[in-house]
Amino acid sequence: MNRAGGSVHQVVTICELDPGGTVDLHTHAAEEAVYALGGRLSMEIAGSVEELPEHDFVFVEAGAPHALANPGTDLVRWYEVGAPLASEDRPEAAFPGRAWEPRSDTTPYRRGRFDERELPPPSDTIGLAGFGAAHVGGASLKMLVDRELGASQFNLFVLEYVPGGLIRPHDHAFEESFFFLGGEIEADLGGTVQTLRAGDYCWSGSASVHAFRNRSGAPTRWLETQAPQPPSRYQARFRADWE
Repeated sequence: MNRAGGSVHQVVTICELDPGGTVDLHTHAAEEAVYALGGRLSMEIAGSVEELPEHDFVFVEAGAPHALANPGTDLVRWYEVGAPLASEDRPEAAFPGRAWEPRSDTTPYRRGRFDERELPPPSDTIGLAGFGAAHVGGASLKMLVDRELGASQFNLFVLEYVPGGLIRPHDHAFEESFFFLGGEIEADLGGTVQTLRAGDYCWSGSASVHAFRNRSGAPTRWLETQAPQPPSRYQARFRADWE
């Protein structure tokens, strides 16, 4: 998902690397996050090397040189998000690697791991401003990348809905993307209803009304991004509040 797909704030990519495959040292004029989906991804970032098994993630500061490799015998797969988008005359926004020259208050990357045991119990709120019990049910959210981790351009988090869980029609003043990891969900995207499952994705632009409901008998889980980062107030406008 990128500018060609309608986004003006972020690029979201699913990447694969064959055994022995590499991506040369490069930098981006954007912040980036990488979430490992399978195999073991090796990343060199500003001179350090990190091995990322499934469910590990890393936030890479804009301008920090990094390279990727698959030293194993299995296919490596990862989810990648970057923001802001590059200029239209340089859409790939990748430049040959160079020395890291950080500001005094900046580190080149931060690493974390998603552990499903850290998901909070399902509730009628997801812990974000403007999302209340009248509009949300059966949801659990675990933030991965946000201001607290050092990001300034996007949020990345895991969201899970138990059977019967839902979020009612609403929109935002920012974009969102959704990549489904397991289960299935009924998604109402601008009035078009679809059932999405593991491996599917969708995107919602600013002011685009959307809603989700888990009508299946099992939990559904996805990776979600928000770009730009939401404001401190009025993060969501629920249709029911304005009818």
